[in-house]
Amino acid sequence: MPDYDYGNARLHVMKSRLLSSHELETLAETGSLQGLIAALTKTVYQKSVETALTRATGMQCIDEALRTDLVNTVGKIRGFYMESAGKMTAIVLRTYDIHNLKAILRGISKNVPAGDILTVLLPIGELSMSTLRELTQLNNPREAIDLLASMGLSFAWPLLNVRAEAPGAETFEMELALDQWYYEEARQTLRSETGMVDPLSHALALEADLVNVLTVLRFAQFPHERDLLRDRLGTDEIEHLFIGSGHIPFELLANACRQDMVAPAIETLSGTFLEPALRAGLEAYTHSNRLSDIERHLKHYRLEWMAEQIAKDPLGIGVVLGYVALKINEIGNIRWITQGINLGLKPDAIRAELEMV
Repeated sequence: MPDYDYGNARLHVMKSRLLSSHELETLAETGSLQGLIAALTKTVYQKSVETALTRATGMQCIDEALRTDLVNTVGKIRGFYMESAGKMTAIVLRTYDIHNLKAILRGISKNVPAGDILTVLLPIGELSMSTLRELTQLNNPREAIDLLASMGLSFAWPLLNVRAEAPGAETFEMELALDQWYYEEARQTLRSETGMVDPLSHALALEADLVNVLTVLRFAQFPHERDLLRDRLGTDEIEHLFIGSGHIPFELLANACRQDMVAPAIETLSGTFLEPALRAGLEAYTHSNRLSDIERHLKHYRLEWMAEQIAKDPLGIGVVLGYVALKINEIGNIRWITQGINLGLKPDAIRAELEMV
C-alpha cells in the first residue's frame, strides 16, 4: 500500500526511540522524583522535561512533560499520511477528540474551572487547541453543543440527536452518544474507503468489546445499579449502553450483565476470544475484589494485539495502531513509576507493575 510508505517509515524510526524494558526498570530505581526528572532528561523526554521545569516541579513537572511529549509525537502522525491512508489514520486519532469532548462536557456540567479542564485535554485529533479552549470557557453542555453545530463539526450531530430525543439528557448519555457515533462513523468510512476487513476493523471491534465487557462486569459487581439505570433511562434493556458492534454479540453481553456476581458473568462469556484474559483477571480479582485487576489483563491483551500489527501489517494501518499503543503504554509506565516513587514504593514493587510487551 503506497499510501502508507512514507508515514510507516517515519513511525519505524519513532518506534526505535521508545524506551527499552531495561531503561524503564532503571527509571524505577531512581529513588526520588528529582532523580527521576534528572534521569528523564537523559532520554527522548529531555526537551519536554526541560520545558516543563520552567513552570513546575515534582509530579506536576513530569505530568506536564509526558502530556507535552504525547501531543508532540502522536499529534504529528496525521501529517504523515494522505488520501485514504490519511482517513484511516484520522479514525485512529479521533478517539482523542472523543476523549476531549467527554472531558469538556463533564467538566463544564460540574462548573470545573476552564484551566483545570485544559490540563486533561490532548489536542491530537481534529479539534484544535483553540477550539478546545473555547469550549472549556462555556457555561454548560448546551452552549458547547451549539458551538460545535455552528462550526459545522460532525461531532455535534450525535449530541444534537440526544438533546432532541431527551431534552434533559444527562452527561453520561451524551458521552455514550459520542462513543456510539464514533464507531458507526468509523465503520461507514471503512466500508466506503476499503470495502474489506482490515486490521483497523478488527481494532475497532476489539476496542468496542473491551468497553462493553467492562460495562458488563461493573453491573455484575454492583447489580443494584441496574435499578438505577432503569430509573434514569426508563428501560431494562442494557443493550442501550453497548457500543460497537464488536466481535461479542450484544445478546451474550446482556446475558452476562444480568448476573449478580463477577465470576458468573465471566463464565457467561466463556468461549469468546477474551476468555483467557478474563479468567486470568478473575484469578487476581478473587484476591483483591478490584475490577481494575481484570481491566489490566484485558488492556494487556489489547496492547499485545496492537503491537503485533506492526509485523503483521507492515505496509498498512497496522504500524499506526501498534506504534500509538506502544507509545501510550510507555507514557503509562512512566506515570506509574512516578506514582510509585511518590508513594515510597520499593523499586521491585514498581517494576512488578510495569506493562511490558
